[in-house]
Amino acid sequence: YNFIDGVLIMELVKDGEGGPAPRLGEAEISAAEARTIFDQLLAEVVRMLDAGLVHGDLSDFNVLLGARGPVVIDFPQSVDAARNQNARELLIRDVDNL
Repeated sequence: YNFIDGVLIMELVKDGEGGPAPRLGEAEISAAEARTIFDQLLAEVVRMLDAGLVHGDLSDFNVLLGARGPVVIDFPQSVDAARNQNARELLIRDVDNL
């Protein structure tokens, strides 16, 4: 909803039953679901790059499984994709973590 002094104010990400969405690392998913989630997250990485951003700490701890799919959270370590000399390495690490 807003970004104030380095803090992102967002809505509660909910699961299919209306409760708080679990972290990806805490969810039980099938191999087929994992592949779908991977594809969705890879598309999110591309969207972040299109916006000039590398997450920098993408892992199963920073993805929630919401009712409409995975939601990437926790951006304090994100970097400018064009200006940060470590952006390429961080991007590779993010994708490897997926």
